[in-house]
Amino acid sequence: MRIPIVVHHRHVHLSKKDMDALFGPKMTPLSDLGHKGQHAYQETVDVVGERGVLERVRVLGPSRDETQLELSPVEAIALGLDAPVRSSGDLARAATVKLKGPKGEVRRRCAIIPVRHLHADLADATRLGVSHNDVVTLEVDGHRRIEQVLVRVHPTFALECHLSPDEAAELWVHTGDTAHLAKPG
Repeated sequence: MRIPIVVHHRHVHLSKKDMDALFGPKMTPLSDLGHKGQHAYQETVDVVGERGVLERVRVLGPSRDETQLELSPVEAIALGLDAPVRSSGDLARAATVKLKGPKGEVRRRCAIIPVRHLHADLADATRLGVSHNDVVTLEVDGHRRIEQVLVRVHPTFALECHLSPDEAAELWVHTGDTAHLAKPG
């Protein structure tokens, strides 16, 4: 089964409270994402770290319980952050940043480097023979391996392998390439 690869660039998921503080009560949807009910907003934030600023970081929706900023390792270093590699929603030891919007700013412990992961709905997970939180190896072009890929299963997910730009460059893969589960051994 072919698994689409998506190179996921920096973005932020905001809590409703932080959305309101940064932008006011109304956000403008820009485009739908591959996962049901998820979208990118027109609005962006500036991220201020210890040593730098990333401008125009895309906000993804809908709102979440906690704000989460996802960066590549190179971006975290450029900002002077010691951001941990984490699964989405795991903000243990997340780095602290300032997020600036047109209506205000907030300081949050929310910056992580997302672990490489595979999204699947239940039907795709069943076809692949994987379960939520499994760790698998994918193969591209029959010889390049993507090791230690965390499986995330949810009814709204589209089948995709998400990699950071740094990982994609190292593996010589791009959005639109495909992979498949590597055979054990």
